[in-house]
Amino acid sequence: MSGWVAENIHLTKALVRFDNLIVLDASALKFDFNGLSQDYQKKFVLNNFELYCTSLFLTIKPRMKVFVKNEGFRALDFHCIFALGKLRHERIEKVSTF
Repeated sequence: MSGWVAENIHLTKALVRFDNLIVLDASALKFDFNGLSQDYQKKFVLNNFELYCTSLFLTIKPRMKVFVKNEGFRALDFHCIFALGKLRHERIEKVSTF
């Protein structure tokens, strides 16, 4: 995901901490918005937190499809965790290659 983040001019400018904006580990796909600038958070994320979470996932979904296909699966369910300060949103997102 770091390549996608680097290609996104708005996110690249907004990052104040580069370590873990989007992390896929064994248990979940984690989005940590605490590393984004306060201005970006106020302008885009906090305005409608759940909508921002959904929009971001839809934006990276094409890359997730490639990942799923390269791993040899037809579909995978991802437990997604979105966090910003005390705000937390969790959902299951299905990514399929068909």
